[in-house]
Amino acid sequence: MNRISIFLFLFCACILNVYAQNKKTPATGKAEPSYLKTASGLEYKIIKEGPGNQRPEQGGYISFWFQLQTLQDSIIDSQFGDPNPVGIPTQEALHKPGIEEGFLLLTEGDSAVFLLNADSLYINSFHQKRPDYLKPQSKVKMIVKMGTVYSKQFVDSVMAQQKIAMAEQSKGETDVYTKDSIAIQNYLKQNHLSGVATPGGAYVVILEKSTFSKADLKAGEDVQTTYIGSLLSNGSVFDKSAPGDYFKFRLGSGQVIQGWDQGFLKLKHGDKALILIPSRLAYGTRGAGGSIPPNAPLVFEVQVK
Repeated sequence: MNRISIFLFLFCACILNVYAQNKKTPATGKAEPSYLKTASGLEYKIIKEGPGNQRPEQGGYISFWFQLQTLQDSIIDSQFGDPNPVGIPTQEALHKPGIEEGFLLLTEGDSAVFLLNADSLYINSFHQKRPDYLKPQSKVKMIVKMGTVYSKQFVDSVMAQQKIAMAEQSKGETDVYTKDSIAIQNYLKQNHLSGVATPGGAYVVILEKSTFSKADLKAGEDVQTTYIGSLLSNGSVFDKSAPGDYFKFRLGSGQVIQGWDQGFLKLKHGDKALILIPSRLAYGTRGAGGSIPPNAPLVFEVQVK
């Protein structure tokens, strides 16, 4: 082989080698996508496309995971390890460029990275001061993995169902309130009693007035009393203090049922009284054990020490 042939052979080999190198791709087999930019200037990059096709809309709701990093990939905050995603209503992107605008670019299952102004992110999105370790007007990376995207129509339907349920609950409570009020008034009438009403609808009937105290009990005061508790409907006794023993509690602190906290404010040390309590100020819809059924108005005979 002469020198010209050798030269041509080596030249072709070099050309082929350069061509082969230029055709190589990263280890993933796909070229790394570059950052895109919205009209407002938000820089973002979709790193994984999910199966969803519905984008977030104003009035809807989204769930997502996120990780916040410096441009050098130091982690500032990460929620990726939490099994429960962040959930927020989808709102109008008022501050652009911003992460709220970025959410609107994603569908269910998408993952993306956003380049964000740290000052804008913390003030407008996190509603707090930018950490001192981040320089003013510096950029951070926020990686977002979109969870579920709920449409406005879906959210509206859920809220409508909740409104109906609350209305039914309110009607049920009103019906019970009316029933309890009638039962208490009938009890007073049948037993020829006159009572004083509390703000919540309990009634206090003085059986024996105190012979030594003129001042009503006050909230925060420690009270000692004997008691007999029975169902207003049939007089069945469900609880009572032991003979010679006093039940102790702090008035108005929530240690006892609301009917007691309200009723004892109408009493003095030494008073003996009946406290007639509607179910909503007693044990409500849950009742208590097997002795107090749900929605049961109660009557307590008490003697304050």
